[in-house]
Amino acid sequence: MPNLLKGQVRRLDIIRQINPFSNSVQARTHAVRNAMVQIFVATAAFILLVRIFPMGTIQNHVVSGQKAIDVPAKAELTGDIFTSSDKKLQTVYFTDSHIYRITLYMRCTVPEDAQMTEHLLFRLYDDTFSCIYESETDSIKIEADGFLTAVPDMDVEEGKPYYYEILVGEESPAVYTLPVADRAALAQEENSTLFIDGIMNDEVCLIADFEYTSPLSAVGIIAYDVLIVIAAAATYLLMLIMLRVYDEYWSQDSERIGKYVRLGVAVLSALAAAALFVYAVVLNKFGGELWDRLFFSIGIAAAEAWLLGALWRMTRVIRPKKRSKMSASSKICLVWRNYIQTVSFGLLFYALCQYVNADRNYYHYTNTRWMLIFLAAALLMNYNQRLFVNRLSAAWLVMGIVGSVLYCNGFRADEKELLLARLTCGVVIAWGLLILCIIRNQVRAEKVNFWEYVQRFHDDVQYTAHLGLWILFGLLMFAYRYEKAWVFTATFPFAAYFFGKGTPAAKSRFLRNFCNGILLSFGFVTAFCLHHRPHHYWMLYRYGGMFHTVACTGMYLAVVFGAALAKLYGKLKTRTSMVKICYGEFFVTACVTGFILLTMSRTAFLTTIVTVLAIVALTAAVYHKKAKRIVLELGVLALVCAVSFPMVFTAVRMVPAVINDPVRYEIEFQDKAFMLYEGDPIDSDKYMTVRRFFATLFGRFQTDNTQADAGLVTHDSGMFAYTGNAFAGLDMRAADSGDSGTGEEYREEKNDISNGRFDIFKAYLKALEIDGHPKMGPLNEKGEEYAHAHNSYLQVAYNFGMIAGVMFLALCALTLWRSVRLFMEYGKKYNIFLVPFAQVIVFGFVSLTEWAFHPCIPAGFSFLMMLVVLIHKDVSENKSPGGEDSYYEFF
Repeated sequence: MPNLLKGQVRRLDIIRQINPFSNSVQARTHAVRNAMVQIFVATAAFILLVRIFPMGTIQNHVVSGQKAIDVPAKAELTGDIFTSSDKKLQTVYFTDSHIYRITLYMRCTVPEDAQMTEHLLFRLYDDTFSCIYESETDSIKIEADGFLTAVPDMDVEEGKPYYYEILVGEESPAVYTLPVADRAALAQEENSTLFIDGIMNDEVCLIADFEYTSPLSAVGIIAYDVLIVIAAAATYLLMLIMLRVYDEYWSQDSERIGKYVRLGVAVLSALAAAALFVYAVVLNKFGGELWDRLFFSIGIAAAEAWLLGALWRMTRVIRPKKRSKMSASSKICLVWRNYIQTVSFGLLFYALCQYVNADRNYYHYTNTRWMLIFLAAALLMNYNQRLFVNRLSAAWLVMGIVGSVLYCNGFRADEKELLLARLTCGVVIAWGLLILCIIRNQVRAEKVNFWEYVQRFHDDVQYTAHLGLWILFGLLMFAYRYEKAWVFTATFPFAAYFFGKGTPAAKSRFLRNFCNGILLSFGFVTAFCLHHRPHHYWMLYRYGGMFHTVACTGMYLAVVFGAALAKLYGKLKTRTSMVKICYGEFFVTACVTGFILLTMSRTAFLTTIVTVLAIVALTAAVYHKKAKRIVLELGVLALVCAVSFPMVFTAVRMVPAVINDPVRYEIEFQDKAFMLYEGDPIDSDKYMTVRRFFATLFGRFQTDNTQADAGLVTHDSGMFAYTGNAFAGLDMRAADSGDSGTGEEYREEKNDISNGRFDIFKAYLKALEIDGHPKMGPLNEKGEEYAHAHNSYLQVAYNFGMIAGVMFLALCALTLWRSVRLFMEYGKKYNIFLVPFAQVIVFGFVSLTEWAFHPCIPAGFSFLMMLVVLIHKDVSENKSPGGEDSYYEFF
């Protein structure tokens, strides 16, 4: 009996030690690690749950396959040669309401001396012979797979005839075989009459598989969700047990284990770098000249050096540095709140990028709602979890979900309207939770004497002036908003920040998560670009990243650069081992700088230079740096960015080419002669080269006719036609049939370093009035309305009147001064307070040549966020309630 009791006590002790929320020494010591495990498992489970509903990515799939031909034999099918002169039109009757994929089995042989791949065109027609779907597949893919895949992913009508056919180019070097088989033997209900060169044949048909999809039922969704939750819980429990076993038996060997792991990763990465060097440089598989191969070599070496440096600096993530004084539950909740706030800001900035990149109002509406949802989630994380995890919030969630279901039922017929309705409900639910949290916080807060509150305003004249300017400017925006809905999103959402009691420590935490969110969004954007956005040689040689205009790219990257540089110089201070201490910050700054160089955006270049000089000057004053130290920091930064640029160029050149899935926007050029499309070889001459890049980069700062940026004029005016890479940027022919082709208009514009912005500024200045204008701009000489002023200050004055314009200038100036004062007062203790200054500088200089003051533009959102942070009144840390269980722990 005593042994049994001892065994039970032992098991209870193990359970208590494994439980991450217990107050055991184990739980307190490893609270952060336990929180990271929770975050990893919960994030993976959340992504899977969202893919099931509402995304509907997981569906029921049914494949109607050939009955008389087994799968291995399909690749060996033979038949007659199929050329551009042959016509085979297959009739099908789909047996389900949604056809997802059609797999047509065929053979293809591409000659080794073929100059480029050939694209086959698949077309699907309805019963009126109207083309309802078409797609292209390159011949190399068909040769490798043995079949052609088309993904209509569309609703069809059962019992109604449809037709599909294959179209081959007239001068195709590839040899195609499109076999047929006995219709009765294949025994597919879809197959019907095959028209061979216009002759009906009911005996044979093309050999294809048809895959249908249907949404999961409510029961299916619940079943998948339950399985995912169970799997996540089991995975989490298993990981806790494994970590407990590690702590008990192997933690003393953690340094040796980490050393071996880092050594193994280093060896593998070195082998991978060597293989890539042979493939790209020695074998020259990506093409290019000597300069390209030299750049590839430096880029591969730089990437390997960064990776090896990261492995060398890697801290022991399993073994903590020190024990936390906070309880395990409080520490875990803090990590979770930081994580959610950072991710919310990251997704928010990604939504802002999508807003800027949208080419129609529908996507403006959807991304504005996404922004509001993520902003509410980010602001909610300013408060202690007890304020929003309670019965009142749960009741609001239940009411919101029920109301959302009832509201969205009226939009089932239109998928776009249904999505918009769901996002609207999401905004209401998210902001409802935030408002309830604010009210709960105000009720529990200590009452402040009204006259004491007035005295606080009186004592800080600068703060009062700043807040007063913002209120008056906001009122003028509302008075002269006309039909501008964004005025509401520029004022009301950010007002929610003012209701919390913010200490400097709370602001530091908020700014750190805000800054990390910007960098996280940069990671999202970079991942998308490396997958889908290659660097073109012609027309789009100024790298636009995920945007369809370089101006938008430059504005966004300037915001990211401001965040990265502020983190770098804030952490750098006067440390001697600069790269070692600020390794990650140097890496991110170098990557952002590389992408800015690829854009060739003069606005981004100017903003970057001014931001560097301003941050260097302010940090030098606060940290009392000497001239030698300042020069050394600038030299190290320049060297790191210069060495890392080939790495960025190499990644942008190679990764999209290997993935081979370029995404083209509808408003971009759609010409296969010089634009990259799926199936183009990785050594295509449509990709940017080093020689072309530097020639056009340096030409961006010339006004001479022979050196100017011809590509930009080509993009904007369409005056020139492509004549081949051998002459690109050097010799072009006029394509404008309206004039004699002398190009006088082109030469005049080339001599204007502002690209016509000075004329736009003059037009806006002449049109300024006291009460503003309802539209975005005046009319130009051709009677067309300007899209915007290319200047935020002029645009504000034009939209809301000259008084509002003057007040906006004063507001920006005072915001800049208060950001300087904030860093001078708290910068030594909270180096993250350099971020407001950096973002205000970025916004100020971006706004000189672009329209940036808008809550759904990254630069405008950053300025508004920093504005309200700077206006928000601080509470003394010594007088705040404090304590790990306090409702005012951070706000």
